[in-house]
Amino acid sequence: MMSTLRDKRTMQIVLWTLVVGFVGALFFGFGMRFTSGGKYDSSVDAAKVGDEAITREEFSKAYQPVLDKIYAAEPQGPTSEETQRLQEKVLNSLIDDAILGQTAQKLGISVPDEELAASIRREPYFADQNGNFDKDRYLQVLQANQLTPEQFEADQRQALQRQKIRTVLLDGVLFTGSEVDYYASLLNRALKSDYVVLDESAYEKNLQPKGDELRDFYENTRNQYDHPERVKVRHLFLTTPQNEGFQDPEKVKKTLEEYRQEVLSGKAQFSDLAKKYSEDGQTKNLGGEIGWIERGSLPKDMEDNIFGLKKGEITQPFKLQSGYDIALIEDSEKAYKSTFEEVHSKVLDQYLRQKASEKIALISEQLAGKMKDDESLEKAAKELGLPASATDWFNRDKGIPHMADSKGTADELASLYIGDWKGPIPVDKKVYFFQITDAQPVKGVPTLTDQERVEITQRMVSESQQSWLKDFLAAERKKLGVKTYL
Repeated sequence: MMSTLRDKRTMQIVLWTLVVGFVGALFFGFGMRFTSGGKYDSSVDAAKVGDEAITREEFSKAYQPVLDKIYAAEPQGPTSEETQRLQEKVLNSLIDDAILGQTAQKLGISVPDEELAASIRREPYFADQNGNFDKDRYLQVLQANQLTPEQFEADQRQALQRQKIRTVLLDGVLFTGSEVDYYASLLNRALKSDYVVLDESAYEKNLQPKGDELRDFYENTRNQYDHPERVKVRHLFLTTPQNEGFQDPEKVKKTLEEYRQEVLSGKAQFSDLAKKYSEDGQTKNLGGEIGWIERGSLPKDMEDNIFGLKKGEITQPFKLQSGYDIALIEDSEKAYKSTFEEVHSKVLDQYLRQKASEKIALISEQLAGKMKDDESLEKAAKELGLPASATDWFNRDKGIPHMADSKGTADELASLYIGDWKGPIPVDKKVYFFQITDAQPVKGVPTLTDQERVEITQRMVSESQQSWLKDFLAAERKKLGVKTYL
């Protein structure tokens, strides 16, 4: 049945560059597949989950991209302790996924072809400019990512199955009114916390590219500075269905020409007409805004209508696969090819931001790893050469003293108990880790509005679901006799 999604073989390039980056990440998430059964061989297996094996090859596919990110931030790479912790984290994720898959099979939870096809058709990354599933683009994106339709569909089916089993396992969490009131009193305690702050701007100041490092960075990212000829456009699209009762193509073209004349005469704004009449669901609410389109990113027949016009001009109605379109040229730029000298300052700023961000991500990983090993935040910070500080008393209503815009952060910490920690929490260009060191109850139970009661209940459900799932997975590990061989 899934072959109905693959019955075309000729692929066209339609807004290709907008989707490649996302799909590369999407495929990594879906690419963690597991082999089943087989004879035990510890030189081949990374883990055994009951009768199911997680092979070392599968582990490597999940682990290598994570390791590559670390080396990008720190050329010397992780220490042996950090490597072990990282391997355990990746392998534990694979084990949890295998347990969920086995649980789904036991409960008879599956993903029929019809459900899988509907899910793929909804993905905007495979849609044409009118928001409709495009089989050619679907095949093109898969081919660019070196995946066959069969591989992608198998991974997508597995991802949907995991979503369904999580929903089944977690939907039974309920709370009484008294439990909600108690939790409200918990949220309104006064708290003290140790904290560590990682400041991106501080790391930027200590970074200095060496040798040809900055020029190499420019060469690897120059597509951010160079661009072919491009235009910034809005459009208004009308379909021409062939069903009885709908307007014929000539009437649609005439209607679009009337809209065009209204704009050119100053009687209407193009964006207002697009919001009211356009049948492109992806851009309608944006007033038809598409943004910048580069020469070579659209089929030639479309580009011939759009490129060559001046700012403020509107195309004549032109034919698309399922209707007619008009486009307003909001701006245009000639092709630009930068030189390193011209964009040196921009390249340096981008280099410093990216390297500082990578550095903070690595330190955050190290700090979180030590905290998960039950170290105190103060001790973990000292081992990593990081300064730790302590807050004054705070609560979620007033925020954290001497910390700007911290009400949201204080709210995140409000339900933690003494010794609990949370991080990384990004705030502006900084990243924080907190560990609660003291708490004081507040007299009386606050009176909750209906909206507050709903919000607190949702928060309780979310936190309890995560806690319950963690306990469930731990119990299943014991039941299945999970073994690891790294």
